[in-house]
Amino acid sequence: MTDCKGCSATVHVSSEEIAQLFGETLRIRNVKLTTEEEYDRRMLVCQNCEAYQFGTTCRHCGCLMAVKAKLAAAHCPAPQGSKW
Repeated sequence: MTDCKGCSATVHVSSEEIAQLFGETLRIRNVKLTTEEEYDRRMLVCQNCEAYQFGTTCRHCGCLMAVKAKLAAAHCPAPQGSKW
């Protein structure tokens, strides 16, 4: 198992766990999400990036990209500039 450097949780997150993160919490906070097309585009970029680790996490920011890529206001944290 691979653990997150910032906490005791694993960096391997299932699709079900990702779906839970988009449950009631984000609806209550009225967080704006991207379209499915934009999400798919962002994730394709991430999946082809050398900084994408463990199939879940960005080496630059430590975020779960399946979550971050859904957030309309989010951007790619690549040091040379956002890739999406």
